[in-house]
Amino acid sequence: MSAQDCISFSLNGEPVDALPGETLLQAAKRHGVEIPHLCYKPGYRAEGSCRACMVEIKGERTLAAACMRLPTKGMEVFSDNARARKSQQLVLELLLADMPPATSPNEFSQWCGRFELAASRFPESDSKPDRDHSHPAIAVDLQQCILCNR
Repeated sequence: MSAQDCISFSLNGEPVDALPGETLLQAAKRHGVEIPHLCYKPGYRAEGSCRACMVEIKGERTLAAACMRLPTKGMEVFSDNARARKSQQLVLELLLADMPPATSPNEFSQWCGRFELAASRFPESDSKPDRDHSHPAIAVDLQQCILCNR
């Protein structure tokens, strides 16, 4: 693949290149820029359901999910400005309101730690599905589900 196949855009004020078919999140990761994400995992189809990877794109009114959005030439993307960070933190805080305490470190608790979120200011949801222990090999706990199909 040649340099002319790459898509040049800016990420947090720095010029970067994306490979053809690469999302903003994938390009950012490859360039060492971490964007919060929960539903994205390499090898799985992107869902865009958790919304933790929201970024601001100059000239666009709404934020975009970096795991779903492909860059275009000259696009200006911000994952670390105040608007993007506030959105990312809000998503984590909303999820934290309904998550049971983690029994071991996981992706969610690691991202909460990076945002220094120990508790949520939002009330816990009134309705929670029961845990399903009917299968001998799998326990289904939809209380921890963010609908990412992982």
